[in-house]
Amino acid sequence: MLLSQEINSNLSLKRKEREIPLQQYERGDEISVLDSGVWQVYRGVVQLSKVRQDGTEIILAWITANGVFGNCFESSVDNSTVFYRAVALSDVYVRRYCQQDLVNYPLLARQFLAQFSDRLIMSEHLLSIIAIRKVEERLRQFLLMLEREIGQSVADGVRLQVRFTHQHLAEAIHTTRVTVTRILGDFQERGLVYFDDERHIVVKGL
Repeated sequence: MLLSQEINSNLSLKRKEREIPLQQYERGDEISVLDSGVWQVYRGVVQLSKVRQDGTEIILAWITANGVFGNCFESSVDNSTVFYRAVALSDVYVRRYCQQDLVNYPLLARQFLAQFSDRLIMSEHLLSIIAIRKVEERLRQFLLMLEREIGQSVADGVRLQVRFTHQHLAEAIHTTRVTVTRILGDFQERGLVYFDDERHIVVKGL
């Protein structure tokens, strides 16, 4: 009986997924998270960050396929005013679910909760990296995290799916572009990373 109910629930959820059209965003587009909906990434990479009233922005995580984000999941620990920003780092396809969908499909709610928990772990890891005093080690750990989260295996290493500029990396680990350029140059000379023809970082032996 329980197995039959689970099968029916899965089939119902699959039908619901087919009913919701995919929305496409190009690289650099911002995805609105001001409403109460839940966004699920079907393809691509979305960067989620929080922006405080003073204009400071802190990267929280990178959302890849099946990952979720939305205001109903986000909260500010210190109760200060925080705005959440989601930006497509590549061409992205997403589905938007309303809160009522989570009520109607408990299986979907459980799946989203598990994915959100994984994202919290990533955010905590990123915060621990930012706290590292030595910038070279900070950048190394950051690249290793990106390798695990959004890396694709290639013949001689792991290629990051997203093309990160030196400025982007600097902002992520709270340092300057000049410092990132210098350290990346050192990593390249040591054969630890390189840039492919499309300027994506390939991690070889960090």
